[in-house]
Amino acid sequence: METVTLRGEDFKTIHNTLCELRSLVERMTHSMIKIDDVQNIINSFEAGLQDAYAQDNDAFQNKMDHYEEARVHLGLRSTWSIFEVELLQSQHPFTGATEVAYSDHWGNKTVTAPIEGNLWVDLYRAADRCIRASGDDHHIFIEQFQPEGRTLVLQTGS
Repeated sequence: METVTLRGEDFKTIHNTLCELRSLVERMTHSMIKIDDVQNIINSFEAGLQDAYAQDNDAFQNKMDHYEEARVHLGLRSTWSIFEVELLQSQHPFTGATEVAYSDHWGNKTVTAPIEGNLWVDLYRAADRCIRASGDDHHIFIEQFQPEGRTLVLQTGS
């Protein structure tokens, strides 16, 4: 996950809102509280987190742009959906793996492709070759690699 920074004013808003929530809980033990009181606290939390949400959304969009740029540049058909990967040009942790295996969504056909490097983009290429060879044009979202010995079993979604 990307690092999100709270500005001082946002932290103050969230902290004060938490204090309000604690106070509301205390008051609830002694009287009936209007739903508007709870909604006001929710609104205050949302205001305090607004910039952090924007930062998180921007970071996610930058990541998606990175994946799409790689897909287009390499002429791939599949879509990278392993969002924990920051940069496709960084090294993957599956040292020793030599191939990607993929069984189409219906389990009818298993195909393999060699892994030609130690970077995430190399896994992307191998996974894309497997998806194409399987003939499954619907389940093209690369979601996970499950190690089984020297093979990485590809899991996809639609």
